[in-house]
Amino acid sequence: MLKNIPIWLRIFPVVLVIFLSDALFVVNQTTQAIVLRFGEYRRIHTEPGLKIKVPFIEETLFYETRILDYDLPPIEAFTQDQKRLWVNTYTRYKISDPLKFLQSVRPASEKGLRVRLEAIIRSSVLNVVGKVELRSMLRKERTDNMHQILEEVRTIAEPLGITIVDVRIIRAELPTENRNTVFARMNSELVRFAKENRAKGEELAIGIRAQADKEKTIILAEANKQSEDICGGGDAKAIEIAAESFGVDPDFYEFYRTLESYRNSIKSGSSFLLSTDNGYTKFLTESLPK
Repeated sequence: MLKNIPIWLRIFPVVLVIFLSDALFVVNQTTQAIVLRFGEYRRIHTEPGLKIKVPFIEETLFYETRILDYDLPPIEAFTQDQKRLWVNTYTRYKISDPLKFLQSVRPASEKGLRVRLEAIIRSSVLNVVGKVELRSMLRKERTDNMHQILEEVRTIAEPLGITIVDVRIIRAELPTENRNTVFARMNSELVRFAKENRAKGEELAIGIRAQADKEKTIILAEANKQSEDICGGGDAKAIEIAAESFGVDPDFYEFYRTLESYRNSIKSGSSFLLSTDNGYTKFLTESLPK
């Protein structure tokens, strides 16, 4: 039966299958595809689904649309104060423009991209770490350093069709052979820094106390002056009242002042020997029987 079928009909299904298998391709939700014709760019497919291309003439390259990550090998870097560090970084990125990526990265594959990323990140880490002191890599300033590295890498990677999502320093440590020496030097620097701050604080405290004493003296002087002015005003008012009283009834005024003198000078248990002709005792002797 098969011998009666022409050979071209027997070959046709096979050719058709080969033809369709090379003409059809699928773009899923996590990939994007670039179609090339003889190595030249023709179009990009970013929507998922079944796609078609010219078989045997056009080829398809697939790239991830998901965020990818890359742990860079440890980088040996020197800080501004000439301390040697081993820095480990963690990078998250995505291929945002597959055409730029195809045209800029050679080979245009994940392996080629990682080679470029390693060079870019290494250069940025060396640049940033070389401008800061060791202590800033071990303190909260480390976040600022990471942000600076991220911005540099993001700027350089953008023309490659790569969007850098994040760059993190996951570890920055001293070489084992230098660790104790560097820690001892850092400790001595921190002690010196603490002493300088303590001395500045004491100097500032002396200035504050001196200013407070000065203000206290000024306030007391002003208060004493006000007190003297008030007392002087009171004495003047008393003298004025007394003068008015003396002018109205001189005899009563003399009598009142003499009684006040008796009260202030004659105490319980005291004794005086005075002549009855003494003017001081005239108000006492006038009441005695003659």
